[in-house]
Amino acid sequence: MATLLPPALYFLTKLHLFANDHNLFMRLLPKYGYFAVLFAAFWEGEATLIAAGALCGAGYMDWRLVIIAAAIGGAAGDQIYFYAAHERAAKLIHKSARLSRIYPKVQRFVLRHGTLAVLLSRFAAGLRITIPLVCATAQMPARKYSTLNLLSAFAWASVWVAVSYQFGARV
Repeated sequence: MATLLPPALYFLTKLHLFANDHNLFMRLLPKYGYFAVLFAAFWEGEATLIAAGALCGAGYMDWRLVIIAAAIGGAAGDQIYFYAAHERAAKLIHKSARLSRIYPKVQRFVLRHGTLAVLLSRFAAGLRITIPLVCATAQMPARKYSTLNLLSAFAWASVWVAVSYQFGARV
């Protein structure tokens, strides 16, 4: 069961508070598990969403609340990258060898297919941080980016929870 828990929640099980009382952990999971999902999705949340989706399938968490928490956390993280990029993106791109190498290709794609790029960036490993930076430097309107980012976050969270829910329901 411990391997199905999100990393942040698994860590909590190792604390002395939970070491002797598994029931306490299971009582706190529905109350604080959603915050852990939101927090983890802020940076990168696939592993957490897989674990949370499995917990939903097993009946420990509500899938709707997990999707909402993950979407809000994921979208908020990308919004920060987008707004921070307005000030610092050019410097960051020139300082990073990796970004300097891939930036021209990503920028061309974003300029041609901005909507598709934002919607799919969350599903492309390694591009989640790059796309907000490129969208900001390519002067994508903030309102358009924010709307697409939130839609993408809900789609991303829904897909991961739906897939992993099936696993949790069978365990």
